[in-house]
Amino acid sequence: MNMDRPDQKREFTSAKNKAEEFAKDKEKAGYLLEEATAKANRNRSVLEDVWNDLQTLFRLLKAWKTGDYAILPLQSIILALASVIYFVNPFDIIPDFLPLGGYLDDATVLSFVLKSIKSDIKQFLEWEEPDSFNSSH
Repeated sequence: MNMDRPDQKREFTSAKNKAEEFAKDKEKAGYLLEEATAKANRNRSVLEDVWNDLQTLFRLLKAWKTGDYAILPLQSIILALASVIYFVNPFDIIPDFLPLGGYLDDATVLSFVLKSIKSDIKQFLEWEEPDSFNSSH
């Protein structure tokens, strides 16, 4: 894991454990995604640097949740959900209410997860392309 602080690793491990539960319950995962989307929209200006990546992750998880995109490995689902759980938690390592720094740890976790599931993200983006050969999309 490429997160420097032990407390951040511990918090992410906790989020990952919760994500395993969410991966088994798509309805619960849907509520999490709604909460994360609302939080992201409320804080768009602060999240500007990671906005596109965050939106890609949300679209990936929503497509998995609806069953439209079913080729995502379980481990990638868990990592993606863990990053969303970490993002939604207002009292993670650096509380979100702190100006600027509050989302810095969220961005670090998001970056780590995106690098970890890079090939899955690439495959999803190719699937998502309107001119792709995927007839079910």
